[in-house]
Amino acid sequence: MNAPELRAIIIDDEAPAREALLDLLSAHPNVRVIGEANSLANALELCRDLRPNLLFLDIQLGDGCGFDLLPKLNISPSIIFVTAYDEFAIRAFEVNAIDYLLKPPNRTRLAHALERITHLPKATFTGVFTKQDRVVLQSDDKFLVAFVSEISGIVAQENYSLVHLSAGETVLLRRSMAEWESVLPRDLFFRPNRSLIVNLEMVRKVSMNNRDDMDVEISGFSTPVRLGRKAGVLLRRELKQPHLL
Repeated sequence: MNAPELRAIIIDDEAPAREALLDLLSAHPNVRVIGEANSLANALELCRDLRPNLLFLDIQLGDGCGFDLLPKLNISPSIIFVTAYDEFAIRAFEVNAIDYLLKPPNRTRLAHALERITHLPKATFTGVFTKQDRVVLQSDDKFLVAFVSEISGIVAQENYSLVHLSAGETVLLRRSMAEWESVLPRDLFFRPNRSLIVNLEMVRKVSMNNRDDMDVEISGFSTPVRLGRKAGVLLRRELKQPHLL
């Protein structure tokens, strides 16, 4: 099966960075770079005229932030961020980016990102997630793409958060619980205490140990999660269980 043609625009205000990416893309004959932009204004004009299905987008541009371009588009291309800034990765979730590559981009990671475009369903700009949206879960040694509905829970670990997926996989990310809470759909996810966000549909069993704590069995977790009295009451109320602690 031949890879589909990707009509790409590179958006970066640094000419050497655009040239380096062009060189890497020469190894991918299905990617045709149809334009280069060095500003948001230039990028918006090219997108309207050329209608690409892929954008390589930098974050910091001379006339603004790369994220500001996306709501203005009348098309929904796949997005691969290529940037020197790692602190904006959480916002890549909000636009369902295919990948978030740090400069200089790694040849292998770029190839994997392009391959994902072929195999994953098309993403669209949504802002706050719905359960049908995809999320990119990227740590130093792991890269996963999952549906929001496949996240069974998130556990705080100091400055990190450990994401549990329903299939049992975990990814440790440098992302706060507050950031997660701001982008996850509130009709599906609940935060009973500072350390846990749980997918209500993934709760399998609640067992009271005594008046002061309870164990919660969650799909994708290898062991039950223990909650104190207050958090347990809040969770059981959210689950609409009538007999609270």
